[in-house]
Amino acid sequence: MLALADLTGRFLAHSVWCVIDPEAFVPLLGHEKAGKRGLLRLKHSTLEESVAAGRAWLEKNPDGVDRAVLVYDTFLTVGGLKTDALFLRAVEYGERPLTLELGLRYRPSGTAEGFRVGSPKVLADGGIGDQWDPFFAQFWKGVKSHAEAAKVWNDHLDDGL
Repeated sequence: MLALADLTGRFLAHSVWCVIDPEAFVPLLGHEKAGKRGLLRLKHSTLEESVAAGRAWLEKNPDGVDRAVLVYDTFLTVGGLKTDALFLRAVEYGERPLTLELGLRYRPSGTAEGFRVGSPKVLADGGIGDQWDPFFAQFWKGVKSHAEAAKVWNDHLDDGL
């Protein structure tokens, strides 16, 4: 679980670093096998096709990785307010499989208020139960492992999102 938390933090941070640029965010799939990490950009004709390809990859695990995360740009509605958000689906394969989902709301750079990013929200806990504190402790270590992205996130953090 902690290795998945670290991978999740690293690739969600990388995604924050990408969405500060007003260009369209290309969905990504980060994965890890035997300590080696990789990144796949899922550039298809439409966002829907890219997300479907990422979900299929997670389901099939064609490279036999230990864990993987899919991140894409979408919207989340919370309290009746629709906001831009990054959606993350993370999967741990193996003896103790685990699937969880996080959402990260943000305000795009093209807005009058400028780029802002919130803190991750748990959308589906995958059975982590009372282990969220250690998960997020390792998650933030994963965020910090991407120094440029961690700085962007920290400089633009808005807990009101």
